[in-house]
Amino acid sequence: MSAHHFPTSRHGRATGRGMGLIDALIALALLAFGLLGMTRMQTSLVRQSTESQARLTAAQLGDELLSTVLVDVANAGCYTLPDAGTCPSETARARAEDWEARVVAALPGDVEATSALAMGQFTVTITWTGKDSGETRTLEATTDVRP
Repeated sequence: MSAHHFPTSRHGRATGRGMGLIDALIALALLAFGLLGMTRMQTSLVRQSTESQARLTAAQLGDELLSTVLVDVANAGCYTLPDAGTCPSETARARAEDWEARVVAALPGDVEATSALAMGQFTVTITWTGKDSGETRTLEATTDVRP
């Protein structure tokens, strides 16, 4: 019987240990890239959520002024912004100015709220700057206001 001597016993273990370390480093690198991708996705979702919330707020505030005008059609001119049209009611004018102040406080960036009454239609326009995107956003809503 001949004894076979395999040269890989000592050398093979060292190579195996080195390969395990390389495998672990590759796995760690893949995990790091995956986590980085998830972080970017989460940031994007938060940004979109913020923009969506601003649009929802603008829509609610625009609807609020339109509804107020529909309830108080006789004083529709009082709700035109920035300058009041024909306005026999100081209460209605104060409501319009309060609404304008709440719009400016509720939306991000540079905010402008205008409204106009022309030919039996009342139009509300709200413009603001997106918080994260820096882009100008506009909401415009119109309703008929005939007594």
